[in-house]
Amino acid sequence: MSHCVILKIGFCFKDGKRGFMKEVKENDSLKLDFKRTILVGFAFLGIMCFWEVYDYVMPLILNTRFGLNEWQYGLIMGLDNLLAIFLLPFFGTLSDKSTKAKMGRRTKFIFWGSIAAAGALIIMAVFEFLQFQKIMNAGYNDTAELIKYNPALGELLNSITPALESTDYNTLMGLGNSDIIVAIKAAQINMGAQVTKDSVWILILFIVALLFLLISMASYRSPAVSLMPDITPKPLRSQANALITFMGGAGGLIAIVLYKIFANKPTQNYLWLFVATAVILIVILIVYMFTVKEKKFVDKRMEEEEKYQVVDEEELEGEAKLPKAKIISLFLILMTVFLWFMGYNAVKSHLSTYATSNLAFTQGFVGTISILNGAGGAIALLPVSLMASKLGRKKTVIIGVLIAALAFVPCFFMTAKTPHVNVWFPMCFLLAGFGMVCVNVNTLPMVTELSKGSTVGKYTGYYYAFSMSAQAVTPALAGVFMGITPNSVFIYAAVFIALALVTTVFIKHGDNKPEKKKKILEYFSDED
Repeated sequence: MSHCVILKIGFCFKDGKRGFMKEVKENDSLKLDFKRTILVGFAFLGIMCFWEVYDYVMPLILNTRFGLNEWQYGLIMGLDNLLAIFLLPFFGTLSDKSTKAKMGRRTKFIFWGSIAAAGALIIMAVFEFLQFQKIMNAGYNDTAELIKYNPALGELLNSITPALESTDYNTLMGLGNSDIIVAIKAAQINMGAQVTKDSVWILILFIVALLFLLISMASYRSPAVSLMPDITPKPLRSQANALITFMGGAGGLIAIVLYKIFANKPTQNYLWLFVATAVILIVILIVYMFTVKEKKFVDKRMEEEEKYQVVDEEELEGEAKLPKAKIISLFLILMTVFLWFMGYNAVKSHLSTYATSNLAFTQGFVGTISILNGAGGAIALLPVSLMASKLGRKKTVIIGVLIAALAFVPCFFMTAKTPHVNVWFPMCFLLAGFGMVCVNVNTLPMVTELSKGSTVGKYTGYYYAFSMSAQAVTPALAGVFMGITPNSVFIYAAVFIALALVTTVFIKHGDNKPEKKKKILEYFSDED
């Protein structure tokens, strides 16, 4: 039973407990604090800017600079996902326990992690520059030297010499002849491998710096993402996560600008790209430190939850262990995340090679599809967050899963000869991207919904452990099926996404919607 008398501030007795409750005006309702959410989103903006640069440039460095083959550099590229499986939950839990940190339990990790990552980027830039100088001295842009590392290039040039005005490297690359370009690239990779063999210490130190970089980034990813639920009342976390995702997209846009400026030539070293990225991380950190007052923001969230009666009773009582029913729901949500990424990322990771080899799309057109998909995802954030507030997170995830699964099925039947394939395929991929937003915006809040304030970081780590595990496994596993028939990747994706639908249907907890706003007179009621 609850007996409350509210004037401007009421003194309330409820189930033997007492406390002050602020007046809730008739037209007052729980609303997302956009400014607060955007400010904490700066940390995620920096993270996504880094990963966009990393995913773009690291394969190029390892392959064309150090001469590592696909299997070798693929193994190194998989380190981030493998490390994330263990490090993200670890650092998330560690930040949960850092309650005595003066600057805030999450901010402490963001501060030191950003500085360490920026330093590691500079160190990596130095070793990449040393390797670049060595391969340039070896004749990286000298046709005669390159022929020594790939005799097939010399045979190819001899066969078409009468048609060539010059065999100068820049002239050859400017011809746009795919056979010549492929032969030159193969020669450069072989040259890089030989230079690396002669000075393997550069590669070793580069990889050591890379490991330090990946650990530094992992040290504050979970804490940075955990800030959103820390400062956001539970019913509003889907909307807040949509805004945070938008900030991440802005970070990706910054990264595109960076590598358009500093990495737009194949014979350009990446020193200034790394330096520029490090500077961006530090600038974002400075903005964050001057604008985000973590403890004040958390206190404000707690005031809002108390004011609008949305405080989790289990959290108030300090319950340490989740009930069995909620543990089952948590597992089902995490399995939905795992199965979703197994399906969606299988297509995403093989999109460029499949579309160019099987649909005869140009690389530029495939790039346009990716840009449109990203832009479409950004546009979808607002309607998806509204869907979640009206329908609930679970129903929104189900809608997204259904859309994505159905969107990939027609792609299985498309070929280069399909009429208007350059229209239908992008449309299907854009639809799947809308489904992706529905799922990604809501699954993290469903996980953190089951956490307490003291365990948000740990649960965020669980989310990323499951998503990263899928992303580490699915490219290779999908590749096995594509070896049988390339278009099977779409059935593979649709099956895994359909399995995600099954796990989502059985989720019973984590779908917390905003309460219907009450009139002030309702607080005089004697009933709970």
